[in-house]
Amino acid sequence: MIQIKNKNVIIPLTLWNELKRDNYFNEIIEVLEDSKEFEKAKKETSRYIDFKSYDRKRRAKMKNV
Repeated sequence: MIQIKNKNVIIPLTLWNELKRDNYFNEIIEVLEDSKEFEKAKKETSRYIDFKSYDRKRRAKMKNV
């Protein structure tokens, strides 16, 4: 069951994984995961990055792997 506490939404890992496997919800889960990585990247840099630029570079790196 999804819970809302204070300013957080808590989703059980089993539900998260189930939604990740579902073709309809997979893209939403990927966006949430990508936004987490984007926040981390913003903290690690001293210059501004916009999400579209970050995502374009990230996808390019994924294709090269």
